[in-house]
Amino acid sequence: MKLHHYCWLPLLLAACTGKQALNITVKNNTELAREKETVEIPWQQVAAKHADWTATGVIITDAEGFEQPSQVIYDRDNQPSAILFQATTAPGASAEYMMLPGVPAAYARQVYGRLVPERFDDFAWENALVAFRVYGPALEATGEISNGIDAWMKSSRQLVLDEWYAAEDYHRDHGQGLDCYKVGRTLGAGAMAPLADGAFVLGNNFTAYNIVEQGAIRLSFELIYAPYAVGESLVTERRLITLDANTRFNKIEERYENAAPMEVAAAIILREGDGVMWTDATNGAVAYWEPRNNDNNEDNGHTAVAVLFPGGMKETRQIDGHLAGIADYEPGTAFAYLVGTGWSKGGVETPDDWKHLMEDELTRLHNPLIVEIAKRR
Repeated sequence: MKLHHYCWLPLLLAACTGKQALNITVKNNTELAREKETVEIPWQQVAAKHADWTATGVIITDAEGFEQPSQVIYDRDNQPSAILFQATTAPGASAEYMMLPGVPAAYARQVYGRLVPERFDDFAWENALVAFRVYGPALEATGEISNGIDAWMKSSRQLVLDEWYAAEDYHRDHGQGLDCYKVGRTLGAGAMAPLADGAFVLGNNFTAYNIVEQGAIRLSFELIYAPYAVGESLVTERRLITLDANTRFNKIEERYENAAPMEVAAAIILREGDGVMWTDATNGAVAYWEPRNNDNNEDNGHTAVAVLFPGGMKETRQIDGHLAGIADYEPGTAFAYLVGTGWSKGGVETPDDWKHLMEDELTRLHNPLIVEIAKRR
């Protein structure tokens, strides 16, 4: 690997002065190897130690001096709120990194999303492992209505979104994966809906969107849905979706405006046949391994989906052909949960593989990496 040309001069300067860099220690208190996992350093912590530094004028290196991709994220006032990078740590161990002044390299994009007006206003997004889409207003105008999440199955580790849309032939596997996941008027792969009298209250297609962050490591975007009736309330839904590089799991934050206290459910559509289901309300997990998909008379393998609630689930049950995790929603708050997918032809070969990946993600969720920064001595 070639060293970035900004690495060595700042490192030598730091060695001489002892004050031109920050040591970053990333601690892993689990028995799980943590590979390429996103960590965030609040910019205020950096500014408190180096008030003259700017968020776009620093780089992060590993212990050997190799520059690591990083990304600055911003608050609503367009001020830097944190700097992201991805750390790798052994079980029960720490890893050392360094932040120092420098001009960041032009990092290769590892996550991507956009509106797709050429396909009825889909919003689609992906990283090297997973891809998804949701349906927009142009599709609703044709009469096809759904606020569920559609999942694409990938075997390629390249970003394929633009290529697949340009080819207009993504329902067959040409060596990179395919879209064989049927959503229709369902919640699909883990979308959320309010519950009224024990049934889903489904919104329509999103009406507006806003890309919040689009960088080398993180994509974050908001979808806005037209008001719909939940009981006696006319509720507006705002869905914030965040996908980082090198993970199978999206973080989703649902906010229901003008809502009364209510139950909500994130759910996975079930298929006919011998699938495998897991439910664990205490640890906040529902997951599903689909029967083999044989669309187009081809063996398209097995799709896997999991929904994780950080605070646990009130209960799990089947609702209208879905496997659902249920919780109470407090008005005025954002309800955060995770949705992830796998594919038997894309690195998740068996139901046990998917179960272990889900359990590992729960471990990460409940045991975030600990990040400490300090001036070099």
